[in-house]
Amino acid sequence: MYRGQHDQRFAAVDHELRPRVFNYIHRRVSSREAADELTNDVFRIAWERNPEAVDLTVPWLLAVARNVVGNEYRRRERTGLLMERLHESARVSAHTPDLGGQQETVAAGLLRLRETDREVLLLTYWDDLPVSDVAQVLGCSPAAAKVRLHRARKAFAKTIPAVMLTEGDA
Repeated sequence: MYRGQHDQRFAAVDHELRPRVFNYIHRRVSSREAADELTNDVFRIAWERNPEAVDLTVPWLLAVARNVVGNEYRRRERTGLLMERLHESARVSAHTPDLGGQQETVAAGLLRLRETDREVLLLTYWDDLPVSDVAQVLGCSPAAAKVRLHRARKAFAKTIPAVMLTEGDA
């Protein structure tokens, strides 16, 4: 069987079973957007594991969906805990008079970043990891981690007042 037939078979299975997988996920997550994204993840995993779509059944896809939803719950929990730590750090630092609110400003800036940017900055500065270790945590090459860090720094710089940037350079 040639590649085009595999693609057609997978597309047919996707078309037929996607609504059932989406409904399963949507009942377990809070938004249509999240359900769409997680459903896409399920079918990406299905494609990676079985591009010929030979054994793709509803129970198998729902088992994958269950795992994907579980991963999403764990990600949300980690994000919530991180946000609590950032808020607590900002609250504690607000009572430190010699910092002049800089730590609170930094924490607020971090909260405004995309999760991926925040993660690379926290790994680098909070967890004090070198770029090679950040790359390993993120599952990418050191060069890619360096690019992500550069982009995250630029995004962070846009979230904080310019006066903080010039004070740090002095």
